[in-house]
Amino acid sequence: MSLWIAIGAIALISFAFKAVGPAVLGGRELPGRTRSVLALVAPALLAGFIVTALAGPGWSALDLTLFAGLATVAVLRRFRAPLPVTLLGAVAVTALLRLWTS
Repeated sequence: MSLWIAIGAIALISFAFKAVGPAVLGGRELPGRTRSVLALVAPALLAGFIVTALAGPGWSALDLTLFAGLATVAVLRRFRAPLPVTLLGAVAVTALLRLWTS
């Protein structure tokens, strides 16, 4: 029950933050430095999610199959493969390694 209360509280806080921004700033333009920092928030959060997914719960177990899948994404994107091909390649490498190691 406390998990649902926490989820509800976070949702309300998030909604409040999203509502306060336009109310405070109105139609004003943000400074360039602020826009550049805000543009980097999403990639930083994504990187954090990827690191915690790779390291496992409590940073106790590194999942090498996920690491191999992520490396596949990096290589395929480096060679400009389309995103669907990249995702399918990463899933295939991860799945094959999991089959092979089990």
